[in-house]
Order: sequence, then C-alpha cells, then structure tokens
Amino acid sequence: MINLCNLLQIEKEDFTKYKVHFAIGRDNRKEPYNIFLIDDFKDWQERQTGKNWSREYILSLIYYEKDIWMFGGIYKVLPVVPVPIQNNDGWTGWKYETELTDKATEYIGRAFFRFKKEFRASYPTLELDPKNGDPIAEMPLSHILDKRVALTDFLGFDSVNIDYKTLKYIVSDNILSWKSALSNIKGIYLIVDTHTGKQYVGSAYGDDCIWQRWSNYAKDGHGGNVELKELLKTNGADYKYNFKFSILEVCNMNLGNEYIISRESHWKEVLLTRQFGLNSN
Repeated sequence: MINLCNLLQIEKEDFTKYKVHFAIGRDNRKEPYNIFLIDDFKDWQERQTGKNWSREYILSLIYYEKDIWMFGGIYKVLPVVPVPIQNNDGWTGWKYETELTDKATEYIGRAFFRFKKEFRASYPTLELDPKNGDPIAEMPLSHILDKRVALTDFLGFDSVNIDYKTLKYIVSDNILSWKSALSNIKGIYLIVDTHTGKQYVGSAYGDDCIWQRWSNYAKDGHGGNVELKELLKTNGADYKYNFKFSILEVCNMNLGNEYIISRESHWKEVLLTRQFGLNSN
C-alpha cells in the first residue's frame, strides 16, 4: 500500500525536518481548499496565529472532505524572523516567509490521502505516532487525479457557494466555464454577510444574466445595491470580503421579468430578508 512518505519520497531519518499542516478552516472547513483554487494558499499559510513553523519544512495537507486530505505542497521556511501582523477586523498573528520546493510538485492538487485525524493539533510533527489512529507518515493514499483540481471546473448551479475573493478572481480572470454557465441563466441569488449572518436576495432579469450581475458585484462588492452600499460605507470597503454568493433558483432566459421578480419576492418571504436581512423592499 502506498502511503504519504512513500509517494512524496521522504526518508524516515528526515522526518524531524518537517511539520505537517492539516489546513482546515474554522467556520468553513473547506476554506483553505477554496483558497488553494484561487492560487492564494501560500500567502494564507504564511499568516499564522502563533509561531507555528519551527522546522525547516512544512508538509501541507488540505481538508477536502471527511477523513480525506489533499496534498498542497512542501514549503521551505525561510530564515526570516516572522513579523507581527494585524487585520482590519482585529485579528493578530505572525507573517512568515516560505517558498514552495520542487519536491513532489507533480502531486500537488492531485494526490489525496485518507486519514482520520483524532487529535486537535493542526501542526504536528511528521514523526508523530498518535495514541489514537495510525502514524501520520503512514497515512494511505486514497487516490490520484489525472489533473490538478482547478477553479476552472464549474460543478453546477447547485454547488455554487463562493466568497467575494473567489468571485473577484473568477470575473477578473474571465474563467470560461463559469462565464459560459452564468451567462446563459437568469434567476435568484443570495448574498450572505458571514460576519452577521444577514442575507440579501437579488435577481438577474431583463437584459442581465447572473454573470453580468455578479460582475458588477466583483468590481466593488455592492453592485449598486443601496443596502449593500450603505453596509460598506458604514464598515469600510474591505467588509465586502465577508460576502458569500450562491444561487437559489435558475430561470429560463425566455421567462418574463414579472415572473422572475415574483420569485425574488417569494425567496425574500421564505428567508425573511426584509424583516431580518439586508433587503429593504
């Protein structure tokens, strides 16, 4: 059976050079996976709450689904003292400098390992042999994809659930699979403020399709909506990075405006976005 260190060709005597990073989001477990898809994982990993990178290398494993971890690369920790950083929302931490090594790069975003993580630590040493479960170094290979996972793979309207940063990346890079899919539908969409949980229901009708409507949001976060514009005015332009976008209902391009508007009103009533959300009408 092929395991982690077999595939990545890491010898046992070198285990002490590595820290393993089980990259998983706090509120959304797939956050680091989504960040990987927009080529921002290296920067995300370099921003740490504590001084976690005390060894020469980081072996990155990114949460994909329950007990399945995707290989994200092996990074060298550069001999630069980490600097303290603080976000606009008050988060504080440390910024490291790393570089992606050329070791096993052909398996980045392609190799997936099966491992039931029964300990809390997100940054264990490679030689760790936990009391519960198998040793980290011996986690078995689950499967290898023919090609690297990519945001270019549009997985269907029911699967759309992207944050503002991802939307901006998709629109600015004009990713064809997303543009083709969203340029040929009208419908009802949902924007969620992940900081407060408040929701905004919107619609694309008339000459607009969802691609065109969402392209407007990608520019500034509010897309001209009075409610969202006021929210960003109050909290600052960077507040748009709290927004997530999904599709509630897909409508045929030939359906009239009145029907789509009625469906938009239906969803506002279902989700109570006039009373408790971000819709004012």
